[in-house]
Amino acid sequence: MSQVFGADGHPAYLITRRDQLGAPLSLSGVLPESKAILFQGAPGMGKTTELNRVEDLAEVHGWTTIRVTASENIPLEHHLTTAFRQKLDDLRDRFGKRQVRDLSKTVRDLTASGRNTRWGWEARLGGGPVPVEFVGKHEKDTTAHDKLGTTLNDFADELGRIAGHENEPILLLIDKIDAASEHDQAGVNDLAIHLEEMDRPVWLVIAGGTKSTSSLMHASRRMSGIATTITNQFSVRELEPLSDEDLAVSLTEPLDDEQIPYEYAGIDVLVRAANGNPSQLRKFALAAVAMRDPERGITAAAAEAATARVWRDSEHSYQSRWDQPETTHAQKDLLAKVAAQGTNGLYMPAETRTDQSDQWQQVDKARQELVARGMLREHDGQLVTIPDKGFRDWLNQHLDQTPAPPHGPEVGRPAANLAPVHLAGDRAAVTKVFGTSDQLVEPIDRKDKDGRPISLDQRLPIGTTVLFTGPPGIGTSQELNRAKALADQEGWITIRFSASRRESVEARIIRAVQDEMDTFKRRYPADQVKELKEILNRMAVRTKNSMNTAQIRAGLAPGPKIGVHTAWEGVTKDSVGRTLSELGEQLGKMAGPRREPIVLMVDNLDAASRDGASRDDLVALVGLSATLHENRKPAFLIAAGGNQMESRLLSASGGASGTETELKLDVRALVPMNAAEMRKALVTPLAKAGYQCEPGAVDKLMEDAQGHPSRLRMLAGAALELVPPGENTITAEVAATAASRLNTRSQSLYAAAWRNCSNHEMALLAKTAAHGSHGVPIPTRTAGPDRWDLDDASKALISRGLLTRTDFRIHVTDPGFQDWVQTRLGTATALSGIAAPARPHAQLTTTGGRAGEHRPALGAKQDVQQNR
Repeated sequence: MSQVFGADGHPAYLITRRDQLGAPLSLSGVLPESKAILFQGAPGMGKTTELNRVEDLAEVHGWTTIRVTASENIPLEHHLTTAFRQKLDDLRDRFGKRQVRDLSKTVRDLTASGRNTRWGWEARLGGGPVPVEFVGKHEKDTTAHDKLGTTLNDFADELGRIAGHENEPILLLIDKIDAASEHDQAGVNDLAIHLEEMDRPVWLVIAGGTKSTSSLMHASRRMSGIATTITNQFSVRELEPLSDEDLAVSLTEPLDDEQIPYEYAGIDVLVRAANGNPSQLRKFALAAVAMRDPERGITAAAAEAATARVWRDSEHSYQSRWDQPETTHAQKDLLAKVAAQGTNGLYMPAETRTDQSDQWQQVDKARQELVARGMLREHDGQLVTIPDKGFRDWLNQHLDQTPAPPHGPEVGRPAANLAPVHLAGDRAAVTKVFGTSDQLVEPIDRKDKDGRPISLDQRLPIGTTVLFTGPPGIGTSQELNRAKALADQEGWITIRFSASRRESVEARIIRAVQDEMDTFKRRYPADQVKELKEILNRMAVRTKNSMNTAQIRAGLAPGPKIGVHTAWEGVTKDSVGRTLSELGEQLGKMAGPRREPIVLMVDNLDAASRDGASRDDLVALVGLSATLHENRKPAFLIAAGGNQMESRLLSASGGASGTETELKLDVRALVPMNAAEMRKALVTPLAKAGYQCEPGAVDKLMEDAQGHPSRLRMLAGAALELVPPGENTITAEVAATAASRLNTRSQSLYAAAWRNCSNHEMALLAKTAAHGSHGVPIPTRTAGPDRWDLDDASKALISRGLLTRTDFRIHVTDPGFQDWVQTRLGTATALSGIAAPARPHAQLTTTGGRAGEHRPALGAKQDVQQNR
């Protein structure tokens, strides 16, 4: 009977999920341009079903899939190893044993740490005719450290090699990514970036709850990721509640196939009870089939009885979720308020008024958690309801409260979101117009706030260490690209890598130097290269462990002997290891006589600057910088990081006490582009590609870009998507539509960034957003008991790209995010103070759009779940 509607996660009727424009979110036989896809949504929305669909597609098209389910207690590498072993025979059959051999070794090394080795000697005294023998042993630690172990990127490289050889796609599928440890989530971020960069037929498809984007943002340490970071890694596809039409078809088609009669009234009861949740619909449908009328099948009465039984059987589940430790007091208070509103829903801006409560952040966080758990559902960013009628009725009964009667028209279910598919739309078309990050069609000569050139090819460095700083999307990585292009042109050796939470900076440098070892061999004497390799081999070793044993054996040979022994371990500090400073000194020695610079480049330095272990990375880099400065040889360190990177390096330079701090850095802070720079970055590439841009369109795109080159590129890409075929003009109307669409696509990213904010950060964002583009003074210029807490929040938000500082004022960087915060909190832009929640002035229609004139006043009730 249960097979009428298919198995759990494998429905008999598959619904192709689509966004607001009708574009498919579900994968199809034509794999997407993006190599990393994230399905996210509330419980029961079909995330696992989408992964199952990908597996079925792969089987039809002959693709290879390797699937794992993430967990907090088992490392991702272990899951991948197990899944690979299960697929080993299939891989050999498809790609050949010879091609798979190296991949097998790589997978084997994923969970193998470096083998510890010892070398020692043994001395014996006595024995033979003497019944007593003394044995002494001494062993030294000789573990080689040039073998760093295997990473997920190495695994991806091997998959790419065999997939590229046969040009047959390989898909890595990871379910429940939000359950993974932060360490594993950081690894998935690195893997996604690596897959995009290597451009082989290997795809990463992951699925997780609504908090997946925010947890990946947090784990990456690449700042907020709004339109800059997370979208460079994943095509985020939000699975929203399904429409009644889609749910109805998913019932009637299987029922017709099994020739089970039904009445449309019965189908309507089941669909409306499911309220957009396909998992809930399956429970109702199975119960309805079991309780159907013998002659008429699923009638309205049978459907009503079925839904009532399911809700009754779920009461123990409702009680368990209510009793969970994760259901905090704030969450229970909010649930009680929403349940008391019945089908009307609760207008949240009235509950989070920033001018009347100092606890509004706790209410907002409770809302976030309940939405993520599927216990609440948001409508138009302001109203929340309890989507499960059974749970709502159970709450009112449990709390002995009478729900308010329905009032007003029904508000439609939220429309599907536009998926933020890397936000640039058709990336091939955008790349054709604007170029790649390595080779822009129109490079922009950036200036700092004092008008001095930023780029190294225009202004020589002061000293041997250069640090580019700025918020995400401002172009720090582009400056490294430009410096590398200069080095390549001059024939200098560049050693470039990105910092990562998964691996120390020392390990990353070892890998990067080893990648350039052939170049060193061609240019430098063998003895210098040998010394360089020796330093790499012995880097990161901080202790030398020796094992000593003394043993006495008694007994005559050749008979048995009995012995007793004692053993002790000796530790000698700093007797073996080499450091980054010694590596820098050796590179300087090699570069000095030839006067040919050797350049070390470190990107994403923020990934090595947060927790305790990564502080060691900053201390090591500070030591390397000091060595390069003292040696005065043509060996340079060029790094890129966020706004706070200089202060973090300064802190690391002070040692444990943090009192004596000194840095010799050439710090080049990138600021938002001015109007002339933005105009050149936008208009010139478009003109070269044969596109015209109306003055009003240029102004609109520049205004929304707020001086950020990455956002300008995305806005232009969205505009290019809207230019009709055969035309070549971006009109003002097209530009406005593109900006609006980009903001809509960014909704899940805005929510994720907001979810990662602390209470003080939320308070500052609320205040700043309420003042619109005018902004507010920096917190240090305001009085109040939380002045310095807000100042810390300001610095963090600026570093994550959520706020922008201009002189002594701050404003919300992204106009779309500003609108999102205002909508969430119900505020209207004001010039002073914090605006109170404005009266709603539009009503959501059943299609998800805004109707013209009316929305009920603050606190008025409306039925958002009529008959549900």
